[in-house]
Amino acid sequence: MPLLLKIHPFESATFSIWKVTESLSFFEEDLPLSEAEAAELSVLREHRRGEWLSSRWLLHHTTGAPRRIPLVKDAFSKPFFLNEPDLFCSLSHSRHFTGTLTARRNCGCDIQVLVEKMPGIAPRFMSPSELAFAEAWESDKRNELYHLFWTAKESLYKQYGLRALDFTDHIGISDVSWNGYEGTATGYIRKGNFAATYRLFFGKIDTENRQSLIWAVSYEAD
Repeated sequence: MPLLLKIHPFESATFSIWKVTESLSFFEEDLPLSEAEAAELSVLREHRRGEWLSSRWLLHHTTGAPRRIPLVKDAFSKPFFLNEPDLFCSLSHSRHFTGTLTARRNCGCDIQVLVEKMPGIAPRFMSPSELAFAEAWESDKRNELYHLFWTAKESLYKQYGLRALDFTDHIGISDVSWNGYEGTATGYIRKGNFAATYRLFFGKIDTENRQSLIWAVSYEAD
């Protein structure tokens, strides 16, 4: 299990990233499932089975619980621990990488391997001011910034948990501080009568074969 990162980005939180190299049988033999989880897993294809199993295996080891806590999803597909309602979690996958976050407060996380298409789709999820911020950087750094905004907004979307958010109109990122490998920002969600401000932490990991990924975690500001 190549554990690439394990940090505590804010109080009570543990965030981990791991590159999946194990076979499906490794997880199937080492991951006790509830009846509902087994039913959910049974309809997934091989690639999705790998993501599903690896994320729950890593999440279990992140909690440090002596016995695995069953994970279920609410009506909006947000995961939560069935027998531990005060322990929050978030999951993410990208290529052969898995990310998990646990905390004693509502939270969100996202990871994304750098891809060539991101600059082309950035106007679909970034506001004009966010695009202007990214485009003020040197050309070789802009793609990282596009990925940073993507993962940040994905983490906020997951934390919100109710879907139906427009990444441009409802989710905003400001006060970005970034040195190329780690940084912080302020995030917000504004939709109808709902309004909340969040703290964001993010970073970059360089892996073998010149592959890099950006990660982000979020929690609601006090």
